[in-house]
Amino acid sequence: MSGSIRKSIVICAAVILTLFVFVSFAVSYTCVRYTGNKYRESVADSALDYAETVIDADKAKEIFLTRDLSDYYFSVQGKFKDYKAGNADAVKRISFVNFNNSGGSYIYDSEGTALGTRLEYDDYTSSIKAELINGRNSIVDKGISSYTVYRPVRTVDDSLCGYIIVELNKPYELRYFRLLVAAFAAMFVMSILLLLIFVVFLNSKVLRPIRKMADYALFLSGDDSADDQKSSAAVFNTNRRDEVGRLGEAFQKIFVDMNSGAQHLSQAIYDANHDGMTQHFNKRFYHTMEENFRSCRSIGVIYFDVNNLKLMNDTLGHERGDYVIKAAAEYIRRFLGEGDYCFRMGGDEFLVVFTNCTFRRLDKIMDRLDMESPYILSRKEDSIKCALSYGCSFGKGSYSYENVLAEAEENMYVKKAELKRDLRMPDR
Repeated sequence: MSGSIRKSIVICAAVILTLFVFVSFAVSYTCVRYTGNKYRESVADSALDYAETVIDADKAKEIFLTRDLSDYYFSVQGKFKDYKAGNADAVKRISFVNFNNSGGSYIYDSEGTALGTRLEYDDYTSSIKAELINGRNSIVDKGISSYTVYRPVRTVDDSLCGYIIVELNKPYELRYFRLLVAAFAAMFVMSILLLLIFVVFLNSKVLRPIRKMADYALFLSGDDSADDQKSSAAVFNTNRRDEVGRLGEAFQKIFVDMNSGAQHLSQAIYDANHDGMTQHFNKRFYHTMEENFRSCRSIGVIYFDVNNLKLMNDTLGHERGDYVIKAAAEYIRRFLGEGDYCFRMGGDEFLVVFTNCTFRRLDKIMDRLDMESPYILSRKEDSIKCALSYGCSFGKGSYSYENVLAEAEENMYVKKAELKRDLRMPDR
C-alpha cells in the first residue's frame, strides 16, 4: 500500500517540480525577452534621435552629390563614432545611407566607411526596397540575433536624403540566456535534492507509520504475509500530536475494542458450550456434535453416573453435592485425550465419547476403571458415600450410534446395581 502511495506521491511531486522549473524558466525568459525588447526599442530610439539631431539633411545631400569631404563631414562622422563608442555595450553601428534602385551608398558611418561606399541589397533589404526608396516610414528588422532600425531623413523640400540605420548588438535576452539556463539548471538540481529530502521525510514520518499500522492489522487478522508485529506500542506512536499520531491513536482504540470484543465473544461461546461447574461440555453442545459422532469410522462411549448424589444433596446439602460433581468431573478428565469429548448430560450423568477410537484403548481405560472401582467421590468424613458407576460400548464400521449409546447406558446401570450391593447403598 505505502509503496504505491509513495510512488504516486513521488511521481506527482517530481512532475510538479519539473513543471514548476520549466514554467518558471519560460516565464522568466518571457519577462527577460519583453524587457529586452523594451530596452532595445529605447536604445534604438535614443540613437536615432541623436543621429537625427546631428544630421543636416540638406548638407548631407549636398555632400553626397559633390563628394565634398569638408570639416563638417568629418565632424558628423566623428560624432557617430563617439556615440557608438559611448554605447558600445548596446549599439553595434550607426550609419546614414542613401538608397536607389541599384543599392545603397554610405554617407556617414560610425565604422568609418568612406563616403559613397556601396551597400548591396541583401535578402531583407531587397524585400523592403520599395519602402527604402520611397522613404516615408521607419522600418524595424527584428532578427533572431540582431535588431536593426531604419529611419528616413528628408530635406526641407521633403525629398528623401537617406536612412539612419542603427544596428544593435546581440539581443539582451540572448546575452543572458546562458546565465538563465545555468540558474534554472541549478534550480532543477536543487528541486531534485528537495524532492529526495521530501521523500525521505514522507517515508519516515508518514508512510512507514501507516505501513506498520497496516501490517499490524493484517497480523491481527492472521495474514501470513504480514510482518510479525508483537507489540502495539512499537506500532502506534501516540506521542505524536499530528494527524498520523491521531490516526494511530484511533487505530489503537479500534484494535483494543476489537480484541476486547473478540475476548468477550470467545468467552460467550465457551460459556454457551460448557458446563459452568465442571468445565466439561454441556448437553446443548452434545446435540450439535451428534452428527459428527455418527460419521466416525469407530467410536467408544463411556456412560458415567454418580451414585447417591440425590441422597447427598437431601441429607448434607447441595454444597457437598457440588463437591461430589466436581470430583467426578476431575476424575473423568484423567481419561481424556486429543479428540475426546466429555459432556455433562444431567445432574449426575456424564457421557464420554472417544472419536476414531480403537477397542484396545477403550479396553485399557475400562481395566483402569475396574481396578480403581469403587471410586469414592465424597469426603472421608461424610456419612453418605458417593461412588462412580460406568458402562462402555464400542462401535466400528457400519454401526448404529444410538445402539452404542443404549449399550453403554445399560452397562452403566449394571455397574450401578453392583456398586449398590457392594457398598450397601440405598436404592435412590
